Order: sequence, then structure tokens, then C-alpha cells
Amino acid sequence: MKVTMCMLILSLIAITGAWGEPVKAREFVFQKMPICEHMGEIPVCPKLYQPVCGTDEKTYDNECLLCIARMKTKRDIQIIKDGVC
Repeated sequence: MKVTMCMLILSLIAITGAWGEPVKAREFVFQKMPICEHMGEIPVCPKLYQPVCGTDEKTYDNECLLCIARMKTKRDIQIIKDGVC
């Protein structure tokens, strides 16, 4: 019983953090690199709505537009998840 209670308390501490604040979900999110190698000098993206959420916390209409943002800003923007942020 004591071991179970200790595990429960440790789990709650891990989830809430040291100050009792919830841990942000993005800290545990896996990132994936967008596939941008196929894009040429002047990329043309399809008008296809398949939203992706970037590590810059912006939603892009599709992976191609995220690739363009990477090229323009020269930042390492990756995909946090498929769908809106």
C-alpha cells in the first residue's frame, strides 16, 4: 500500500512539475522533419488543405507551405503534429 501511494505521489509530481503548474503538452511531443527536398528554386504548392502544426506553433495549410516558411525564414521548423495547432 505504501509503495502504491508513493508511486502515485511521484507520478503527480512528475505531471505537475516542481511548482504545481501543468507541464506543457508540447514538451513531450515528437517532431518530424517535413519532406522538402523535392522542392525546386521556385516552389509551387498544391492548394490542398492538409493542415500541419509547426514547431513555431503556427498552423500551415499543408507540409509544402511549411517547407516554404523554412526556406524564407531559414529556421528549422519541424512538424509537431498533423492537424491544426
